Amino acid sequence: MASAETLPTIEAAARYEPVIGLEVHVQLATRTKIFCGCPTSFGAQPNTNVCPVCLGLPGALPVLSKAAVDMAIKAGLALNCRINQFSRFARKNYFYPDLPKGYQISQYDQPIAEHGFVPIEVDGVRKNIGVTRVHMEDDAGKSIHDGFRDTDRYTYVDLNRCGTPLIEIVSEPDMRSSEEAYAYLTVLKQVLQFVGVSTCDMEKGHLRCDANVSVRRKGAEKFGTKAEIKNLNSFRFLKMAIDYEVARQVAVLEAGGRITQETRLYNPDLNETIGMRSKEHAHDYRY
Repeated sequence: MASAETLPTIEAAARYEPVIGLEVHVQLATRTKIFCGCPTSFGAQPNTNVCPVCLGLPGALPVLSKAAVDMAIKAGLALNCRINQFSRFARKNYFYPDLPKGYQISQYDQPIAEHGFVPIEVDGVRKNIGVTRVHMEDDAGKSIHDGFRDTDRYTYVDLNRCGTPLIEIVSEPDMRSSEEAYAYLTVLKQVLQFVGVSTCDMEKGHLRCDANVSVRRKGAEKFGTKAEIKNLNSFRFLKMAIDYEVARQVAVLEAGGRITQETRLYNPDLNETIGMRSKEHAHDYRY
């Protein structure tokens, strides 16, 4: 639950409606990476499943994996999407220590699949949650913040995950409760496992979820300002984070404040979301 300082009254909460959309990153179950022949096996020694392509070394050129494309198409069809006959990759530019190229190879204006839906049922009510797009991209590496004697001073970087094939599944903002978000992610995971495109093992990072959450007055048509909650690595944390964030935003608005568009992290120990940075826009990535 939210803290006493942020918990709105039942009457105040009843005046607002949550608006929720999910962005789900799914690692495809290919044996090799999306643009090179390095293995995607989990648990290898750090920085051993790498080559000049996934390290972004000068002169190294990517070659697209047919297996990754086939799996992305299969996922799109399973999610009732239209498969685009032409799609293309774009550079998503940003700096982070675990991204050696300085950009991610992703898709922007022409993704591999669009306009699908996922059927859910909550409390006996059936509803279709729209899928805006399914696009392909390569994964970044992994920053390791604990497990070493000197992690109070240093962060370690393992680049084995660089270049692992992902699909990002972006939903429409069609969910109106944490229960609907939980149901959507449950069905999504079941579908992807059934068609064999991913193990969806959250403990290994094969399925990672971000939630875009806003609130608006009931009856209003215009969406409120959203906050993006990053890296929700369990179904339970997804539900708890959304419930907290909705309560926080209602409390801010009831106190006369304004919601800032930002990226937030969920702390399960404190059961609260914490502001991280202002939310990026597409032009910030210079696609």
